[in-house]
Amino acid sequence: PCRPRQGTIVRRFTPRMPRRQSSQSSEGSMTRSEGEQSRPSRRLGITGYVGLVREGYDELVKAIIRPPRAEYSLNDLGPSEFRYGGVDFVRQDVSVPNRRGLALCGSLWRRADLEPGSSFPCVVYLHGNASCRAEATTIASQVLALGAALFSFDFAGCGLSEGNYISLGFFERDDVETMIGWLREYAGVGAVALWGRSMGAVSSVMQAARDPSIAGLVLDSPFASLEQVALELVSGGPDGDRPEGVPNVPGFLVKSALRMVASSVKSRAGFDLYKCRPVDAAPTCFMPALFATAHDDVLVRPHHSRLIFDAFAGDKNLVTFEGDHNEMRPGFFLDSAAIFFTNVLRIPDAAALEVPTDHSGRPLPLMQVLLMQQRGAAARLYGPRGGEATQAERARLRAEAQQELERQQLEEEEMLNRAILESLSSSEPPAACRQRASDNHAPQPPPAAEKRGLLDIFSPMFTIFGGGGGAAASAPKTLPAARSRRSNAPSEPSQVSASEGGGAAACAPSGSAKPKAPCRDGGNRGSSAPPTARYLSSAVAPEASMPWISTSVGPSCVSKFSMPLNILTARPKAAGSQALTRAKPL
Repeated sequence: PCRPRQGTIVRRFTPRMPRRQSSQSSEGSMTRSEGEQSRPSRRLGITGYVGLVREGYDELVKAIIRPPRAEYSLNDLGPSEFRYGGVDFVRQDVSVPNRRGLALCGSLWRRADLEPGSSFPCVVYLHGNASCRAEATTIASQVLALGAALFSFDFAGCGLSEGNYISLGFFERDDVETMIGWLREYAGVGAVALWGRSMGAVSSVMQAARDPSIAGLVLDSPFASLEQVALELVSGGPDGDRPEGVPNVPGFLVKSALRMVASSVKSRAGFDLYKCRPVDAAPTCFMPALFATAHDDVLVRPHHSRLIFDAFAGDKNLVTFEGDHNEMRPGFFLDSAAIFFTNVLRIPDAAALEVPTDHSGRPLPLMQVLLMQQRGAAARLYGPRGGEATQAERARLRAEAQQELERQQLEEEEMLNRAILESLSSSEPPAACRQRASDNHAPQPPPAAEKRGLLDIFSPMFTIFGGGGGAAASAPKTLPAARSRRSNAPSEPSQVSASEGGGAAACAPSGSAKPKAPCRDGGNRGSSAPPTARYLSSAVAPEASMPWISTSVGPSCVSKFSMPLNILTARPKAAGSQALTRAKPL
């Protein structure tokens, strides 16, 4: 990777932080500071003013052409291969020489599954003064989530690129042209849009005037004229406020000092300060543009963006927000930029990715997502699949699980209803049922052609637990128990009381000799099967054959998986009848 030359001033790159409210000074301290500023001005003469100019001269020249160089490493750009939004991405680091022979270091974030020779849209991010390409990581999530690629590089004299001086847009436009040519020739990039901030926005305007193939521009806080910015830095704006650290130079010496600065800039950096005027290039820009400026910006004041906005020839829109020059931009501006790039680059909606979002629905910063993936926090926040499983995907999985549960419930209900209908539609003669109930041996298996229902299978149990009622149900009776189908040994007789077996004794045969009495259903007392068993083995509806019996089948009565069954119960409707009885589970 490229390294800065020895002897240059470097500073550690830090992302822009939210604005902090400075504490207000007390009235007494404000009075003392005004007195301290006013006393030297009464004592100084012409010689004192010249001393002030000489003292701030070097600082002013350095502020224009040699600001502190941002220091960073490739690790600050994140991993070279990562997964974001369910798609594999790669970061390609390049070094391309510019027109002056200086190596420019850049990085391209793109999808790993792109076929060779295929073109894809790309957003080129251009950093500001005293910054570097690592600034692009703050907006990478917005660009990659659209389905576009992201490219950023260090201007000459910035970051890891070669060079000792910057030109605040004059030579930087050539660097932009060099990198766009490399992207189209070697990287397979199709449509290109520029997103610039401060010095990068100025470079975008000046290059767009020469390259009409650029799809669109997002211009964050560009200055209209470098000469005007320099004058406002030393003399202050309309409000008289200046950035912190800028010396206070009297107004009548500003222009003289600026001429000296312009001469030094031209001799050191090789460009004319008075010719760096992006406002003059705006009338020849015909592509759409989105302008942005901060209300409290004292470095590049808001009226600079409005001057370029008024002179711009293409479709344009201006967005203003609270904050200073170096503060984080609000979310609605990032949303506006994302919509703008989707339109100018003609990115289809199908190319958009489902990425992790914050509470407001905006994509989380890329570095934050990658850090969570490395620490394993993504598995706790987004499910077992890590950063892949976004909120939308989790909602989809929950909906699919709910649909699958409902489908299973419908299948179980349909299977239950089908089993009940097949049992009720069985047409076995009542004599066969009476013969099985009175037989002490296990019944022979039915012929293959005979259709058997669930209720025919459990008909011996209805012989024992059949419903009924009457006067003869007051005393317990001894009934022969049904033989199990799995055993050939005779079972022991069971004692069933009137409360447990209903009134089955009134119609079932008994061992004692008693006077014959007619059954309630009109049958003979000597019949071997109760009315309930005879009804269940027939194909006649209960209301048609025996209106005094009502059957009730619950969801747990029939099961495909050999679960305990609660078989049909008989409820007598005659006066003085016993309470509802239920058969014991098998």
